Amino acid sequence: MKHAATVQQGRAHYIRIPGEGDQLQMLELLLRVFQRWPAFELPVPPLEHLRWKLRSDPIAARHHRIAEIDGRIVAMILRIVRRVRVRGRDCLARDGVDAAVDPRYQGRGLYRAVVGDTYESPEDAAFGLGFWFSTNPRTIVQSMPLEVKLPGNPIQVLRKPCRPRAIVARRREKHGGRLPAPLAVSRITLQRILHRLRHWPYWRRSRCPGAIRTLERFDDRIEAFFDEAARPFDFAVVRTRDYLNWRYFDPASGRFAVRAAEEEGRLLGYLVFKITHGEGYIADLLALPGRTEVVRSLVEDALGLFGEAGVEQVTCWMISRHPYNGILRRYGFVDSRRDVGFAYERVGLEEEDLEFMDEPGARIHLTQGDSDWI
Repeated sequence: MKHAATVQQGRAHYIRIPGEGDQLQMLELLLRVFQRWPAFELPVPPLEHLRWKLRSDPIAARHHRIAEIDGRIVAMILRIVRRVRVRGRDCLARDGVDAAVDPRYQGRGLYRAVVGDTYESPEDAAFGLGFWFSTNPRTIVQSMPLEVKLPGNPIQVLRKPCRPRAIVARRREKHGGRLPAPLAVSRITLQRILHRLRHWPYWRRSRCPGAIRTLERFDDRIEAFFDEAARPFDFAVVRTRDYLNWRYFDPASGRFAVRAAEEEGRLLGYLVFKITHGEGYIADLLALPGRTEVVRSLVEDALGLFGEAGVEQVTCWMISRHPYNGILRRYGFVDSRRDVGFAYERVGLEEEDLEFMDEPGARIHLTQGDSDWI
Protein backbone atom coordinates (compact mmCIF):
# COMPACT_ATOMS: atom_id res chain seq x y z
CA MET A 1 0.00 0.00 0.00
CA LYS A 2 1.28 3.48 -0.91
CA HIS A 3 0.85 6.63 1.17
CA ALA A 4 0.87 9.95 -0.72
CA ALA A 5 2.14 13.27 0.64
CA THR A 6 3.19 16.57 -0.87
CA VAL A 7 6.73 17.93 -1.15
CA GLN A 8 8.17 21.02 -2.73
CA GLN A 9 7.17 22.01 -6.27
CA GLY A 10 3.87 20.16 -5.81
CA ARG A 11 5.37 16.71 -6.43
CA ALA A 12 3.98 13.76 -4.51
CA HIS A 13 6.13 11.17 -2.80
CA TYR A 14 4.98 7.67 -1.96
CA ILE A 15 6.18 5.74 1.06
CA ARG A 16 5.94 1.97 1.02
CA ILE A 17 7.58 -1.27 2.08
CA PRO A 18 10.30 -2.25 -0.42
CA GLY A 19 10.09 -5.41 -2.49
CA GLU A 20 12.76 -7.62 -4.01
CA GLY A 21 12.58 -5.66 -7.27
CA ASP A 22 13.59 -2.45 -5.43
CA GLN A 23 16.93 -3.72 -4.14
CA LEU A 24 19.10 -2.49 -7.00
CA GLN A 25 17.62 1.02 -6.82
CA MET A 26 18.07 1.00 -3.03
CA LEU A 27 21.74 0.13 -3.44
CA GLU A 28 22.17 2.87 -6.05
CA LEU A 29 20.66 5.38 -3.60
CA LEU A 30 23.02 4.27 -0.82
CA LEU A 31 26.00 4.68 -3.16
CA ARG A 32 24.82 8.14 -4.28
CA VAL A 33 24.55 9.28 -0.69
CA PHE A 34 27.58 7.59 0.90
CA GLN A 35 29.85 7.05 -2.14
CA ARG A 36 31.09 3.85 -0.54
CA TRP A 37 28.64 1.44 1.02
CA PRO A 38 29.19 -0.46 3.21
CA ALA A 39 32.21 1.25 4.73
CA PHE A 40 34.11 -1.98 5.42
CA GLU A 41 35.64 -4.77 3.35
CA LEU A 42 33.35 -7.57 2.16
CA PRO A 43 33.96 -10.89 0.40
CA VAL A 44 30.72 -10.41 -1.59
CA PRO A 45 29.22 -7.63 -3.76
CA PRO A 46 27.45 -4.81 -1.87
CA LEU A 47 24.06 -5.97 -3.19
CA GLU A 48 24.48 -9.24 -1.26
CA HIS A 49 25.23 -7.27 1.90
CA LEU A 50 22.05 -5.26 1.38
CA ARG A 51 20.03 -8.46 0.99
CA TRP A 52 21.67 -9.86 4.13
CA LYS A 53 20.71 -6.76 6.09
CA LEU A 54 17.12 -6.88 4.84
CA ARG A 55 16.61 -10.36 6.31
CA SER A 56 17.80 -9.87 9.89
CA ASP A 57 14.58 -11.47 11.18
CA PRO A 58 11.53 -13.17 9.63
CA ILE A 59 9.45 -10.06 10.40
CA ALA A 60 12.08 -7.51 9.31
CA ALA A 61 10.72 -7.11 5.76
CA ARG A 62 7.63 -5.32 7.10
CA HIS A 63 9.68 -2.63 8.86
CA HIS A 64 11.85 -1.19 6.05
CA ARG A 65 10.59 1.86 4.16
CA ILE A 66 11.34 3.59 0.85
CA ALA A 67 10.00 6.85 -0.62
CA GLU A 68 9.44 7.30 -4.35
CA ILE A 69 9.06 10.35 -6.56
CA ASP A 70 8.10 9.73 -10.20
CA GLY A 71 8.88 6.04 -9.74
CA ARG A 72 12.42 6.72 -8.49
CA ILE A 73 13.52 5.74 -4.97
CA VAL A 74 14.77 8.93 -3.31
CA ALA A 75 14.73 8.03 0.40
CA MET A 76 14.92 4.93 2.55
CA ILE A 77 15.27 3.58 6.06
CA LEU A 78 16.44 0.08 6.90
CA ARG A 79 15.86 -1.58 10.25
CA ILE A 80 17.58 -4.55 11.78
CA VAL A 81 15.20 -6.42 14.08
CA ARG A 82 16.79 -7.81 17.21
CA ARG A 83 15.60 -9.38 20.41
CA VAL A 84 16.82 -7.76 23.60
CA ARG A 85 16.71 -9.17 27.11
CA VAL A 86 15.69 -6.46 29.56
CA ARG A 87 15.89 -7.64 33.17
CA GLY A 88 15.12 -11.21 32.22
CA ARG A 89 12.33 -10.36 29.80
CA ASP A 90 12.82 -10.67 26.02
CA CYS A 91 11.34 -8.03 23.75
CA LEU A 92 11.66 -6.99 20.11
CA ALA A 93 13.88 -4.05 19.29
CA ARG A 94 14.28 -2.09 16.07
CA ASP A 95 17.71 -0.79 15.16
CA GLY A 96 17.63 1.98 12.55
CA VAL A 97 20.74 1.25 10.52
CA ASP A 98 20.74 2.88 7.07
CA ALA A 99 18.86 6.11 6.41
CA ALA A 100 19.48 7.84 3.10
CA VAL A 101 17.92 10.73 1.16
CA ASP A 102 18.94 11.53 -2.41
CA PRO A 103 21.06 14.73 -2.33
CA ARG A 104 18.72 16.36 -4.88
CA TYR A 105 15.74 15.94 -2.55
CA GLN A 106 17.30 16.76 0.80
CA GLY A 107 15.74 19.50 2.90
CA ARG A 108 12.19 18.67 1.78
CA GLY A 109 11.04 16.75 4.82
CA LEU A 110 11.41 13.32 3.22
CA TYR A 111 13.38 11.84 6.09
CA ARG A 112 10.82 12.96 8.66
CA ALA A 113 8.01 11.64 6.49
CA VAL A 114 9.58 8.20 6.15
CA VAL A 115 10.34 8.02 9.88
CA GLY A 116 6.80 9.15 10.65
CA ASP A 117 5.35 6.44 8.43
CA THR A 118 7.25 3.73 10.29
CA TYR A 119 6.20 5.13 13.67
CA GLU A 120 2.56 5.35 12.64
CA SER A 121 2.46 1.79 11.36
CA PRO A 122 0.35 -0.50 13.59
CA GLU A 123 3.12 -3.08 13.35
CA ASP A 124 5.50 -0.74 15.17
CA ALA A 125 3.61 -1.59 18.37
CA ALA A 126 5.26 -5.02 18.31
CA PHE A 127 8.54 -3.46 19.45
CA GLY A 128 9.50 -2.94 23.05
CA LEU A 129 12.18 -0.40 22.23
CA GLY A 130 14.28 1.12 19.48
CA PHE A 131 17.94 2.02 19.46
CA TRP A 132 20.71 3.51 17.33
CA PHE A 133 24.48 3.74 17.39
CA SER A 134 26.32 6.93 16.43
CA THR A 135 29.61 8.73 17.00
CA ASN A 136 27.59 11.93 17.41
CA PRO A 137 25.10 11.38 20.25
CA ARG A 138 23.91 15.01 20.17
CA THR A 139 22.83 14.62 16.57
CA ILE A 140 20.79 11.55 17.46
CA VAL A 141 19.08 13.25 20.37
CA GLN A 142 18.32 16.37 18.33
CA SER A 143 16.97 14.50 15.32
CA MET A 144 14.89 11.89 17.14
CA PRO A 145 11.88 12.15 19.48
CA LEU A 146 12.27 13.50 23.00
CA GLU A 147 11.87 9.97 24.38
CA VAL A 148 15.34 9.05 23.09
CA LYS A 149 17.92 8.71 25.85
CA LEU A 150 21.60 7.87 26.28
CA PRO A 151 22.53 5.29 28.94
CA GLY A 152 24.37 6.33 32.07
CA ASN A 153 26.96 3.61 31.41
CA PRO A 154 28.27 4.39 27.88
CA ILE A 155 30.16 2.36 25.30
CA GLN A 156 33.89 3.06 25.12
CA VAL A 157 36.08 2.41 22.11
CA LEU A 158 39.16 0.63 23.45
CA ARG A 159 42.27 0.26 21.31
CA LYS A 160 45.45 -1.71 21.81
CA PRO A 161 48.33 -0.27 19.76
CA CYS A 162 50.58 -3.08 18.54
CA ARG A 163 52.84 -1.45 15.91
CA PRO A 164 53.10 2.31 16.52
CA ARG A 165 55.10 3.03 13.36
CA ALA A 166 52.55 1.26 11.18
CA ILE A 167 49.70 3.09 12.94
CA VAL A 168 51.29 6.47 12.28
CA ALA A 169 52.10 5.62 8.67
CA ARG A 170 48.49 4.62 7.96
CA ARG A 171 47.07 7.70 9.70
CA ARG A 172 49.35 10.00 7.73
CA GLU A 173 48.40 8.25 4.51
CA LYS A 174 44.69 8.80 5.20
CA HIS A 175 44.55 12.08 7.11
CA GLY A 176 48.03 13.57 7.23
CA GLY A 177 49.49 14.59 10.57
CA ARG A 178 50.46 17.64 12.59
CA LEU A 179 53.43 16.04 14.34
CA PRO A 180 56.50 14.67 12.56
CA ALA A 181 56.27 10.88 12.29
CA PRO A 182 58.97 10.14 14.93
CA LEU A 183 57.19 12.33 17.48
CA ALA A 184 53.83 10.75 16.70
CA VAL A 185 55.35 7.29 17.22
CA SER A 186 56.95 8.44 20.49
CA ARG A 187 53.60 9.77 21.72
CA ILE A 188 51.91 6.39 21.18
CA THR A 189 54.82 4.63 22.90
CA LEU A 190 54.60 7.01 25.87
CA GLN A 191 50.85 6.44 26.12
CA ARG A 192 51.48 2.69 26.27
CA ILE A 193 54.01 3.13 29.09
CA LEU A 194 51.71 5.38 31.12
CA HIS A 195 48.83 2.96 30.58
CA ARG A 196 50.90 0.07 31.91
CA LEU A 197 51.65 2.07 35.06
CA ARG A 198 47.93 2.66 35.67
CA HIS A 199 46.76 -0.82 34.64
CA TRP A 200 49.29 -3.43 35.71
CA PRO A 201 49.50 -6.18 33.10
CA TYR A 202 48.95 -9.83 33.95
CA TRP A 203 52.29 -11.48 34.53
CA ARG A 204 51.07 -15.02 33.96
CA ARG A 205 48.92 -16.50 31.25
CA SER A 206 45.45 -17.59 32.20
CA ARG A 207 44.78 -21.27 32.80
CA CYS A 208 41.44 -22.11 31.27
CA PRO A 209 40.08 -25.64 31.68
CA GLY A 210 39.24 -27.44 28.48
CA ALA A 211 40.35 -26.10 25.12
CA ILE A 212 39.84 -23.18 22.73
CA ARG A 213 38.90 -24.07 19.19
CA THR A 214 37.45 -22.46 16.08
CA LEU A 215 33.71 -22.84 15.55
CA GLU A 216 32.33 -23.42 12.07
CA ARG A 217 28.78 -22.61 13.20
CA PHE A 218 26.97 -21.90 16.45
CA ASP A 219 24.97 -24.94 17.56
CA ASP A 220 22.10 -25.69 19.96
CA ARG A 221 24.31 -25.13 23.01
CA ILE A 222 24.27 -21.35 22.54
CA GLU A 223 20.74 -20.77 23.92
CA ALA A 224 21.43 -22.40 27.28
CA PHE A 225 24.85 -20.76 27.39
CA PHE A 226 23.37 -17.30 26.78
CA ASP A 227 20.66 -17.80 29.41
CA GLU A 228 23.38 -18.39 31.98
CA ALA A 229 25.92 -15.87 30.66
CA ALA A 230 23.33 -13.07 30.48
CA ARG A 231 22.22 -13.39 34.12
CA PRO A 232 24.55 -10.65 35.45
CA PHE A 233 23.23 -8.14 32.89
CA ASP A 234 19.99 -6.17 32.84
CA PHE A 235 20.27 -5.29 29.14
CA ALA A 236 21.74 -7.49 26.40
CA VAL A 237 20.98 -8.41 22.79
CA VAL A 238 19.75 -12.00 22.81
CA ARG A 239 22.20 -14.47 21.29
CA THR A 240 20.37 -17.32 19.60
CA ARG A 241 21.81 -19.85 17.17
CA ASP A 242 19.99 -18.38 14.16
CA TYR A 243 20.89 -14.79 15.06
CA LEU A 244 24.58 -15.47 15.64
CA ASN A 245 24.91 -17.58 12.51
CA TRP A 246 23.22 -14.80 10.49
CA ARG A 247 25.44 -12.19 12.12
CA TYR A 248 28.85 -13.86 11.92
CA PHE A 249 28.76 -16.83 9.51
CA ASP A 250 26.92 -15.44 6.50
CA PRO A 251 29.62 -14.31 4.00
CA ALA A 252 27.53 -11.22 3.27
CA SER A 253 28.13 -10.00 6.84
CA GLY A 254 31.91 -9.92 6.50
CA ARG A 255 34.87 -12.14 7.34
CA PHE A 256 34.63 -13.20 10.98
CA ALA A 257 36.28 -15.95 13.00
CA VAL A 258 34.78 -17.44 16.16
CA ARG A 259 36.90 -18.96 18.91
CA ALA A 260 35.11 -20.88 21.65
CA ALA A 261 36.28 -22.13 25.04
CA GLU A 262 34.86 -25.59 25.77
CA GLU A 263 35.15 -28.14 28.58
CA GLU A 264 33.83 -31.66 28.02
CA GLY A 265 31.46 -30.38 25.37
CA ARG A 266 30.16 -27.53 27.50
CA LEU A 267 30.48 -24.00 26.09
CA LEU A 268 32.27 -21.71 28.54
CA GLY A 269 32.61 -18.63 26.38
CA TYR A 270 33.33 -17.34 22.89
CA LEU A 271 35.09 -14.47 21.13
CA VAL A 272 34.37 -13.21 17.60
CA PHE A 273 37.05 -11.28 15.73
CA LYS A 274 37.97 -10.05 12.29
CA ILE A 275 41.10 -8.70 10.62
CA THR A 276 40.82 -6.14 7.87
CA HIS A 277 43.16 -3.55 6.35
CA GLY A 278 45.88 -4.31 8.89
CA GLU A 279 43.64 -3.87 11.94
CA GLY A 280 42.09 -6.37 14.32
CA TYR A 281 38.61 -6.09 15.81
CA ILE A 282 37.01 -7.94 18.69
CA ALA A 283 33.38 -7.95 17.59
CA ASP A 284 31.84 -10.03 20.37
CA LEU A 285 32.93 -11.51 23.67
CA LEU A 286 30.87 -13.39 26.24
CA ALA A 287 31.61 -15.94 28.95
CA LEU A 288 29.79 -17.62 31.81
CA PRO A 289 29.37 -15.47 34.95
CA GLY A 290 32.47 -15.15 37.11
CA ARG A 291 34.67 -17.06 34.67
CA THR A 292 37.42 -14.46 34.46
CA GLU A 293 39.92 -17.11 33.43
CA VAL A 294 37.77 -17.90 30.37
CA VAL A 295 37.59 -14.25 29.31
CA ARG A 296 41.34 -13.90 29.79
CA SER A 297 42.09 -17.07 27.85
CA LEU A 298 39.91 -16.00 24.94
CA VAL A 299 41.53 -12.54 24.85
CA GLU A 300 45.03 -14.04 25.04
CA ASP A 301 44.15 -16.47 22.26
CA ALA A 302 42.86 -13.65 20.04
CA LEU A 303 45.85 -11.42 20.74
CA GLY A 304 48.13 -14.29 19.75
CA LEU A 305 46.30 -14.65 16.44
CA PHE A 306 46.40 -10.90 15.89
CA GLY A 307 50.15 -10.97 16.56
CA GLU A 308 50.67 -13.74 14.01
CA ALA A 309 48.76 -11.64 11.48
CA GLY A 310 50.91 -8.60 12.24
CA VAL A 311 48.00 -6.22 12.91
CA GLU A 312 48.76 -2.59 13.69
CA GLN A 313 46.18 -2.22 16.44
CA VAL A 314 43.17 -4.00 17.93
CA THR A 315 39.81 -2.28 18.56
CA CYS A 316 37.06 -3.40 20.91
CA TRP A 317 33.83 -1.73 22.02
CA MET A 318 33.17 -2.24 25.70
CA ILE A 319 30.72 -0.73 28.18
CA SER A 320 32.55 1.63 30.55
CA ARG A 321 31.70 -0.20 33.79
CA HIS A 322 31.57 -3.69 32.34
CA PRO A 323 33.38 -6.54 34.14
CA TYR A 324 35.41 -7.20 30.96
CA ASN A 325 36.57 -3.59 30.66
CA GLY A 326 39.15 -3.83 33.43
CA ILE A 327 40.43 -7.12 32.01
CA LEU A 328 40.99 -5.58 28.59
CA ARG A 329 42.78 -2.59 30.13
CA ARG A 330 45.31 -4.95 31.74
CA TYR A 331 46.01 -6.39 28.30
CA GLY A 332 46.97 -2.95 27.02
CA PHE A 333 43.64 -1.69 25.67
CA VAL A 334 43.52 2.09 26.01
CA ASP A 335 40.43 4.28 26.12
CA SER A 336 40.48 6.11 22.78
CA ARG A 337 38.14 8.82 24.16
CA ARG A 338 35.87 8.20 21.19
CA ASP A 339 32.79 6.95 22.96
CA VAL A 340 30.02 5.54 20.78
CA GLY A 341 26.64 7.11 21.33
CA PHE A 342 24.13 4.35 22.02
CA ALA A 343 20.68 5.96 22.02
CA TYR A 344 17.54 4.06 22.94
CA GLU A 345 13.85 4.85 22.80
CA ARG A 346 11.01 3.27 24.73
CA VAL A 347 8.28 1.95 22.44
CA GLY A 348 6.13 -0.75 24.04
CA LEU A 349 7.94 -1.08 27.36
CA GLU A 350 6.81 0.87 30.39
CA GLU A 351 8.90 3.80 31.55
CA GLU A 352 9.89 2.05 34.77
CA ASP A 353 11.16 -0.94 32.77
CA LEU A 354 14.11 1.13 31.53
CA GLU A 355 14.76 3.45 34.47
CA PHE A 356 17.86 1.44 35.40
CA MET A 357 19.51 2.51 32.12
CA ASP A 358 20.07 6.01 33.57
CA GLU A 359 22.34 4.68 36.30
CA PRO A 360 26.14 5.06 35.84
CA GLY A 361 26.56 1.45 36.88
CA ALA A 362 23.78 0.03 34.70
CA ARG A 363 24.53 -3.61 33.94
CA ILE A 364 24.62 -3.47 30.13
CA HIS A 365 26.25 -5.87 27.70
CA LEU A 366 26.75 -4.45 24.20
CA THR A 367 29.56 -5.11 21.74
CA GLN A 368 30.46 -3.83 18.28
CA GLY A 369 28.88 -6.93 16.77
CA ASP A 370 25.54 -5.74 18.16
CA SER A 371 25.73 -2.92 15.63
CA ASP A 372 26.14 -3.03 11.85
CA TRP A 373 29.40 -1.07 11.99
CA ILE A 374 31.70 -4.06 11.54
